[in-house]
Amino acid sequence: MIVYKAGETSKAICERCKSLVTTTFAYRDVPFDDGMGLVKDILCAVCDRCDHVVAVPPQSTPAIRRARNAADVPLEVMLFAPEMELLDLAIWRIDPDAGQRLRKPLLANYIRRLVDDPSAIASLQATAGMQSAGRLRADKTPKRRLSVKFAPKTDHAINQLMAASGLKKTDLIRAIIHQIDKDLVRPDRPAGLEKLREIAWVVAA
Repeated sequence: MIVYKAGETSKAICERCKSLVTTTFAYRDVPFDDGMGLVKDILCAVCDRCDHVVAVPPQSTPAIRRARNAADVPLEVMLFAPEMELLDLAIWRIDPDAGQRLRKPLLANYIRRLVDDPSAIASLQATAGMQSAGRLRADKTPKRRLSVKFAPKTDHAINQLMAASGLKKTDLIRAIIHQIDKDLVRPDRPAGLEKLREIAWVVAA
């Protein structure tokens, strides 16, 4: 692996200039791809024509990862043990070897799908209502803590779903898990299972 230093030059395609340009390595603040936050003072290749960051060398990857982890938003909710079991059973159906590593991407996948589906709000509200009715009979059911960290854009989507549905965060996550149960655990042949297995393969690689 080539290790670059500030002041060294190279060449890269600049999106702004739409051409191959000469670049100079310098330390800059670089926004994340999703526009939610940035990583400060990392070495990157800067276009000599327009002063735009056009590339980031591999040696800056650890700093980007640290900054991304620091920017992630924690989500912690208490679930009834059977709800956590449903989530993990769905994961097992997708990939028996993935384990808890698949909790975050599976939930994020559903959050993204639901926030883009206007008809999903009524379904989430109905599911949450059924849970509230059943909760009166679940006083002695043990609880489990679900703890994950989401990227800011996923956290924003969660807040959108909460605002649209009027549900608190715990009730929203419970409703999503019951939707996962309906889609992946109950059917003999779940729709979309192969796509989720592709995601699991990358996560568990």
